[in-house]
Amino acid sequence: MLAEHCPQWADLEPQQLLTSGTDNAMWRLTPASGPGLVVRLPRTEGAAASLTKELGLLPALNGRLPVSVPTIAYAGPSSDAFPHPWAVVEWLDGSDCWSARDEIAGRQGIELAEDLAAAVTALRDVRDVDVPNRVPGMRGGPLLPLLEDLEGWLTEERWSAGALVDVAAVRRSAAESAESAAAEEVPDRFVHGDLIPGNVLVNHGRLSALIDWGGAGIGDAALDLTPAWAILDRHARETFREATGATDAAWLRGRAFALQQAVGGVLYYVPRRHVLGEVMTRTLARILDDA
Repeated sequence: MLAEHCPQWADLEPQQLLTSGTDNAMWRLTPASGPGLVVRLPRTEGAAASLTKELGLLPALNGRLPVSVPTIAYAGPSSDAFPHPWAVVEWLDGSDCWSARDEIAGRQGIELAEDLAAAVTALRDVRDVDVPNRVPGMRGGPLLPLLEDLEGWLTEERWSAGALVDVAAVRRSAAESAESAAAEEVPDRFVHGDLIPGNVLVNHGRLSALIDWGGAGIGDAALDLTPAWAILDRHARETFREATGATDAAWLRGRAFALQQAVGGVLYYVPRRHVLGEVMTRTLARILDDA
């Protein structure tokens, strides 16, 4: 595909990148001059749809956030060689927050919390972007339908929830958040939608980039409080909460969005021995410890 569409990079040796992500196969290219590159190949039709949305959004975000986002070097079409749209983006220095989890503790965790809060606050102010609304049943949409989905994870026999999670503790946390659902009006805001460790890059402990914008949309800004539990420890979490100005109700909604994702991730990925199972297990433990 590179020989046909991007002959200037066709002679470069691709290096496969192994990450915690599931949607794209990724390969790094290192030209002799200019920025490094990453080839993103969606694995499924859903991942391809997310990539297409992301490629339309990224130019509109350039320069509007206090953090880097991917820069598109080439947007490739589907073809007989590869059935989905694909892309080449510029390499972003840094490590994802799962790979760097041992480095972002203590004082560095506090600094990262401040950086994340600044980014999340800036996201709320983004306007005039073409992204879909978060509808009932989606994270960032109305909370109660999402909690019904969570209950399905807990009760459907095929997931064996009782063997993998503390079902009673999960329900207690969800119930506390449900009480907050009507506590305040929830304005629609722009959200990244998936600020889990693999989508947040750090460099020397400081936030350097946010990636994977395929889940971006308009919805409850509390959705982007997910890093409080997915990335930060207890002390840094308090810094993040204060810096974002989250109300008690918003904090509980954010925790519920993270809870639903973490439970689903544990039940789906742990039996498959995928690294996302470890990511979501840690997130869930922090949520339940916070309840």
